[in-house]
Amino acid sequence: MLLWMWSNMWAKVPFVGVPVHVLKNIEEALELQDGSTVYDLGCGDGRVLFYLAKNNPKLKYVGIENSPFPFVIAKFLSWWHKRVNNIDVKIIKEDFFKINIGDATHIFTYLYPNIMDDLLPKFDRELKKGTRLVSASFHFTSNRAIGEIDLKRGKYQLAKKLYIYQF
Repeated sequence: MLLWMWSNMWAKVPFVGVPVHVLKNIEEALELQDGSTVYDLGCGDGRVLFYLAKNNPKLKYVGIENSPFPFVIAKFLSWWHKRVNNIDVKIIKEDFFKINIGDATHIFTYLYPNIMDDLLPKFDRELKKGTRLVSASFHFTSNRAIGEIDLKRGKYQLAKKLYIYQF
């Protein structure tokens, strides 16, 4: 518990995992294709990427996590999935503002609104035309989503909506 609390103080966004039963909705919203490269910015324990990789094993997956506790979990799960399920997900411990994500064709985020807005100039600079981004719960204040998916979750439940963007 102390490690988790210390880890959250380190990060710009605390680790809150996406509910497992919305993973299928995330996969559908991303619309993955052959040759896709999927990034999860602030990947936490990597659950989104591991789910996607299990269903689409031939694609490239990169998780970026800066917080120590979720990074260690994601790194261990990456090692385990590679040996047990032959699933390859790369987990990087880095600030996603400092890493070039120009090879991404698909991005997933579950970040606070201020972080989303701070990322917009980076996305405009680095992303290829056509890159698809799906954000759980939070949207850009100055960019209009091309789609929204209401996940029909209760008032006090997390991840109520998915916002879909095309760059």
